[in-house]
Amino acid sequence: MPVENLEERTLEVLDLPEEVDEELLFLYFENKRRSGGGPLVSVEKKAGRALLVFEEAEAAARVLDNGHHVLHNAELCVRKPATKDPCRLLLRGINPKTSVEMIELFVENMMNLDDYSLHPSPGRDLILIHLSQPFSKGEVLFILIFKSHRFFLQKRLKLSFTFMESF
Repeated sequence: MPVENLEERTLEVLDLPEEVDEELLFLYFENKRRSGGGPLVSVEKKAGRALLVFEEAEAAARVLDNGHHVLHNAELCVRKPATKDPCRLLLRGINPKTSVEMIELFVENMMNLDDYSLHPSPGRDLILIHLSQPFSKGEVLFILIFKSHRFFLQKRLKLSFTFMESF
């Protein structure tokens, strides 16, 4: 398999009907005549979306160039996955009654951040953390460990972090 950038070989499929399974996606997107695609490394379907990784970037490019994709009489939206913005982090699962000061303390103490701004959602159950500088590798590692181990604070507060997509 050519050593190409994973980003160039990856596509996202949106608006997937529930009855379309991974096997059908494999068959459709590997069929050059129907989709323009080619051999796939993997297909991962989750909640009405799928992530396709092709063996070659050219196959992914052909699928995008083809533009029109229909399975089970449903038009699929195929695109490059949105890139993550390392300066924005979404904090979910917040009790709407939690004070912004409490969240500030959490961010400052747990993430060792000083230069950031918080933007609560209207429902106050989400907070966008906007950083002045991108996360360092150590900070990203902290978030990954935080997510994978679901330690005490996360269980108690039911918090989760998600990197925001760039627009």
